[in-house]
Amino acid sequence: MGDSVSSKNDSSTANTSVADSRNIKTVVFGEEFEFDAWYSCSSYFSDEERKKYARNLLERLYVCSRCFKYTSKASEMGQHMIACSSSFSTPGKLIYQYNQFSIREVDGGKDKLYCQCLSLFAALFVDTKSVCFAVDRFKFYILIHHVSSKNEQAVGFFSKEKLSWDENNLACILIFPPFQGQGLGQLLIEFSYQISILEGMLGSPEKPLSGHGRKSYLLYWCTTIAKAMPRIEHEGRVSINDISYATGIRQDDVLEALQSMNAMQNLQTTDVESKPTMTISRDRIAAWVANRNINLQAPSLIDINCIIVP
Repeated sequence: MGDSVSSKNDSSTANTSVADSRNIKTVVFGEEFEFDAWYSCSSYFSDEERKKYARNLLERLYVCSRCFKYTSKASEMGQHMIACSSSFSTPGKLIYQYNQFSIREVDGGKDKLYCQCLSLFAALFVDTKSVCFAVDRFKFYILIHHVSSKNEQAVGFFSKEKLSWDENNLACILIFPPFQGQGLGQLLIEFSYQISILEGMLGSPEKPLSGHGRKSYLLYWCTTIAKAMPRIEHEGRVSINDISYATGIRQDDVLEALQSMNAMQNLQTTDVESKPTMTISRDRIAAWVANRNINLQAPSLIDINCIIVP
C-alpha cells in the first residue's frame, strides 16, 4: 500500500445497507482514534491487493492524522508518526482564525499529495462517486482545532472547484467521525457562504444532496432565513430575491427552505381570473423556530472580522 464530500455529504452515521461491501473494517487515525470505515475505497489498494480484499476485509488501515498518508502496518505508521509530528505542518494559507479553530485554504494543484490523501480518507465516509481525486481543479478548506499551542488537529474540510460553471460554493464536505455532533459541519457551511459573499456571489452547494447533506443544509438555510427576516421586510412585504440577497443563499435554495418550513401560502383573492399568488408566512417561520427551539439571538458560528482576505 502506498503512501472530495461532495456536498452529498457531511454524514454522521454509517449506511448499514452498504456495510457488507466495505473492503476496510476499521481506521486507526493517528494515535488516539479508531473507528469503522463506512464505505469501500479500492484506491487504497494495488491491483493485487484489490483481488485479495474484494472478498476479505482489511482489519485495520492506519492513517496519519496530520498528513493523511496511510499504511496497513502499525509499525510503519508508528515510525512515520514520530517523523511527521516534528516536521509536518498543514499546507496552504491561513484564511480564518478564531479562538481554538482556524481554517487553511489548500490548493490541490500546489499540494497535490496532501489533497489526494485527504480525498482518499474522505472516500471511506462519503457515499458518493464524486469525491474528487483529480485534485488540481479544487481548493480544500481544512478546519483545524488547536488543542494547545503545540498541538493541532484537522477535524474536517470542504472542497470547492476553482472554476465552477454552476457557481457552486462547495463540492464536498466532511467532518471526520471522531469530531461529529459538535456543530462543526454548520460552521463550515456558514464559512463557505461567507466566502461567497466576499466574492460577490450567491452560494449553493453541488447538487444533488444526499439525505443527510440536505438535512444539514436545510438547517442552515432555514435558520439563516429566520434570522434575516426582521431586517429585510419592506413595507410589510418580502420577496425571495430580498431573502436571497440578504443571506447570500441562491433563490432556488431559499424557495426549498421556505417550503420545508411550510412557509409558502396561497394568497386568497376574490378575483377568479387572477393567477394564483404565493406569500411568505412569517408566523409559520416563527412556528418552525419555536418547534426546534432555535435561538435566533445566538451569535454566528463564523466571525466575519476574523476572515483573512488577501
